Amino acid sequence: MAIALSAWLLASVVAFFIVAYLSFFGVAFIGLVICYVSAQLELDGDRPVASSLATSFLGAQLRAQQDLTAEQRQSVRHEQSLASQSARFFKFFGLGLMAIGLGGGLYYQL
Repeated sequence: MAIALSAWLLASVVAFFIVAYLSFFGVAFIGLVICYVSAQLELDGDRPVASSLATSFLGAQLRAQQDLTAEQRQSVRHEQSLASQSARFFKFFGLGLMAIGLGGGLYYQL
């Protein structure tokens, strides 16, 4: 728990310095980073990414999915649905931050 809290503290300090240095464009940059991370999570999920080692991982994962009962498959589908909804929310949140940052930055420049 202490590691997670210290990571959140470090991330918030970095975000503060980005916004303090870049002003509104820093908010847009943070929104862009949030959009990128949520899009990657939505695209990749918990599946292995393409590499020479991923073929064995993917095969083992497919065999494990075939061995699941109907209730376990439904549980997995529900977890994937929640992860997809969360990724979509943060993608829109990042887009909102980008719009606010770019709009505020352009307004501030005028």
